Amino acid sequence: MNHRKTFLIVSLVWTAVVTVALLAPLVLLRDRLPDPIATHWGFSGVPDGSSSIAGFPLLMLPGWLVLAVFAVVAGTMGERRAHRAGSAAGLGATAFFFAGITASTLLANLDHTAWQDARLPGWHVPAVLVAAVVAGGLGWRVGNRGPDEPGAEHDSAGELALEPGQRAVWISSVSSRVLVVIGVVAVLAGVGALALATWQVALPALLGGIVVSGLSTARIRVDERGVSAAFGPQRFPVRRVRLEQISSAGVVRRRALEVGGWGYRVLPATTAIMLRGGECLALRLTSGRDFIISVDRPERGAELINALLAERAAM
Repeated sequence: MNHRKTFLIVSLVWTAVVTVALLAPLVLLRDRLPDPIATHWGFSGVPDGSSSIAGFPLLMLPGWLVLAVFAVVAGTMGERRAHRAGSAAGLGATAFFFAGITASTLLANLDHTAWQDARLPGWHVPAVLVAAVVAGGLGWRVGNRGPDEPGAEHDSAGELALEPGQRAVWISSVSSRVLVVIGVVAVLAGVGALALATWQVALPALLGGIVVSGLSTARIRVDERGVSAAFGPQRFPVRRVRLEQISSAGVVRRRALEVGGWGYRVLPATTAIMLRGGECLALRLTSGRDFIISVDRPERGAELINALLAERAAM
C-alpha cells in the first residue's frame, strides 16, 4: 500500500472518529445540561447567546466536515509528502480546535439549570488554541513520511565543475514592476496629503508606500552557506536557507496564482518569494517542502547549489 492510500484511509478514519467525538458528549451528558445551552460568551465569561442541544451540532459539524474534506482531498491528490504533512497538520489542528470548543462549552454548561448561569473560565480559550497548535505540529510530523509520488520532482539542473577548494558566489536580483508602481503612487499620494495637512491620509499612505517599495525588489545570493534573499535597497528583511536544509535545486516556471499570489507566500507544500512570473529557482528542501524564488537566470544559481551539495556529500 502506497503512502497516498495510507493517508486516505487514516485521514478518513480520523475524520469519522472526531465526528463521533463531537456528537457523543451531547448524548451522554444530555441529562446534565440545560436546554438551551449557552454557546456565546462575552469577554467576562458571562454568556450572551444560546442554542438548543439539538441545534448545537449544527454550529460545529459543518465547519469541521468542510475543513476535513478539504484536507483529505488535498492530501490524497497532492503528489508531495509535504501535501500529506500539511493536510495532516490541518486535520489535527482543526479537530482539536472544534473538539476543544465543544468540550469547553459543555463543561461551562454542565449541571446548570439555565444557560444564563453558565460561566466560561478565562483559561479555556488559550488552552484550546495551544492544543490546536500542538496537534497541528504533531500532525505535520506524522504526515511528513515517505517519498514523493513519481513525477513530483521539479526539473533538475546540472552542476558546475568546481575545482577542489574553489569557492564561487552567484548573485542575481528580481523586481516587481507592479509593487514598484504601487509603492511610488502611495508615497506620492502621502506627500500630496501631507502638503494639504491631511495627516489621517498622509501617514498611512507614506508608511504603506515605503513598506511596499522596500519589498518590491530582492537580491538573491548563493554561496557555500546556502541561499539568502534580501529585500529592497536596504537589504532587509533577509530570508536564509542553509545549505544543509537543501536536497537539490532546479528550475521551474510559475505564475503568481500558482503559489498564492505576489510577495512572500506559504502553502502546505511550498514557500515562495514571487515578485514576477516566469522561471524560478526551485529548492527541494530536506523537509520535503519546495522553496521557490522568482529570480533572473535561475539556472546558474541551481547549478552552483547542486555543485556545493555534491562537494558537501563527498566530504
